[in-house]
Formats: sequence, C-alpha cells, structure tokens
Amino acid sequence: MKDTIHHARRPRRHHLWLILLAVILALLLTAATVVAIWNQHGGHSSGSAHGSSGPTTSPTTGKTLPMSFINRNTASPYIMLGNVTDNTVLYSKNAEEKCYPASLTKLVTALVAMDYTAADTPITVGNEIYMIDPASSRAYLTVGTRLTMEQLLQALLLPSGNDAAYAIAVQVGRLINNDSTLSNQAALELFVSKMNEKAVALGCTGTHFVNPDGIHQGDHYTTAADMLKIATAVLQQEVIARTVATPRVTGMRLLSGQVVNWKNSNRLVQENNAYSYAGATGMKTGTTDEAGYCLIASAVREGRTSIVVVMGAKAEHNRWEDASGLLDISFQ
Repeated sequence: MKDTIHHARRPRRHHLWLILLAVILALLLTAATVVAIWNQHGGHSSGSAHGSSGPTTSPTTGKTLPMSFINRNTASPYIMLGNVTDNTVLYSKNAEEKCYPASLTKLVTALVAMDYTAADTPITVGNEIYMIDPASSRAYLTVGTRLTMEQLLQALLLPSGNDAAYAIAVQVGRLINNDSTLSNQAALELFVSKMNEKAVALGCTGTHFVNPDGIHQGDHYTTAADMLKIATAVLQQEVIARTVATPRVTGMRLLSGQVVNWKNSNRLVQENNAYSYAGATGMKTGTTDEAGYCLIASAVREGRTSIVVVMGAKAEHNRWEDASGLLDISFQ
C-alpha cells in the first residue's frame, strides 16, 4: 500500500510542477511585453514622475512620452513641459486654457525692468510700496531705501516681494516716461502696459496683466503655454537668470546701508530640503486662492535644459512633486 500510494502521487506532483513552470513562463513573457511597450513609449518611472491620453510626440525629436501614465500621476490641472535645448514641447495638459499666474507674473515684471535699466541702476523706493494688497508677500522694503536694480530683482524674485514689484513698476515707469514727477498710478499703468507689450512680443496669445505682482484680479490671467514662453525668455536674460537660480542672499548691504537676508521661495533650488532638485536653475513660485499653487522650474543635466510649468495645484506639495517628476522624465 505504501509503494502504491507513493507511485500514485508522483504523476500529480509532476503535473503541478508543469503548471507552475507554465505560469512562470507566462509571467516572464508578460513582463517582457510590458517592458517593450514601456520602452517604446520612452517611459521610465522616476521619483514622483507624473501624465493625458495616448502618447504625444515631440515635433522635432520624435520622442514619445507615456501620456496616460503622466496624466494619472500629476495633480496640477495646467502643465507645460519643454526642452529648451531642442526647442520642443514634451508634454502639455490644458496648456491653452485660461488660468491665473499669481506671482509667476513677477517674471514679466523683471523682464520689463531689464528692458529699461541696467543691473547697477540705482533705485530709490517710494511710497508706491503702500499700494500693495495687505495679504502680500514682502521683501520688507521701506520708503527711502536705495538699492541697485539687481538687488531689487532679488527682493522681487527670492522672497517674492510685492513691495519690490510696485517699486519696480512705478520707478521704472517714471524712467520710461522720463518724468520723475509722474504719479504713482500713471507710472504703474504705463509699466503694466509694457508688461502686456512684452507678453505679445514673446508670442503670448492668452495672457493679460493688470498689476506687477500677480495679486488676483479677474482680468489678470495667462496660460501654461504662454508662461513657458516667458520662462524661456527669462533664461536668456543673464541678470534675471542668475537671480532666480540663487538659493538665498545673506548679509547683503544695500546702497542706503541696510543689510538684508532673502531666501528663495522655490524649494527646488534650496539646499538640504525634501524637494531639492539636482541641476535646478530656478525659477518662480506663485500662490493665491484663485490660482492655486503654481511653479515654474528649470533645470540642466548633461548640457540639456528643461522648463516645466505647473499651475493650479490644490496642495503645495503637488507642485514640487509634479515639477520634479516631469523634469526627471524630460531628461530620460
């Protein structure tokens, strides 16, 4: 009986091993197929990488991205990802739809300022800084402070000072008009008109500005596609480009003697934090209740430059994660 039972079970065990082997082979074939499809679509999962339906192809390089994967893993409703080196768009989501830029606006404020001044142009802050919204972010400038334009750009772009935005708009507006007696409001309106002219000159078709700082107003709007054009221009302007890449300034003395410390609000360029990004070169944050959490980020790896625009996120961490993941994808 013992031998009979032993011989009766042997075929059953053999059969089970055959089934197990078949399952393993099927799994291996499935994995190989998935990897082949993934590689065909240029897909790699990296960090918090994120993605729209069907693959999209870059018009110049032919590179494809796993769009459905990115759509499922990005929280920001408006996105634009571009390779500046190749002048290609790698990914977009609702990029032509109207949205609000918040303090991303300040990149245009900086571009217009540098169209009419030099880095060492001295500026004296006036009472235009009282024009800011009470809820504004500030660089804590005071009336009578004297500083260079480059220092004023640092006040504008690092702590995202709305006081710096109004100082630039009014003081540069007077320089444009060659009239130091021009009223604050007239100088402001002149400067904002130059902001809109700049946007048009850069090819923006869905953008309109009414203030220099991005505080919400219904007719102050843009698109992610337009912001990519603006961000590309920023990287071509040396003074602004090095400003947005600066993690912080410490112990800097202004022309009027004050010593200031300003920290960049962009966590990707800050050192030693959870969202520090290798190769980050800027660029700007923005937040209002209506705009949500916005970020433009640029980075360079192996001689290639990418810019990502993420706008409208519901939570702050979403913008850091979306931007980092999309930048990762752009360098693969």
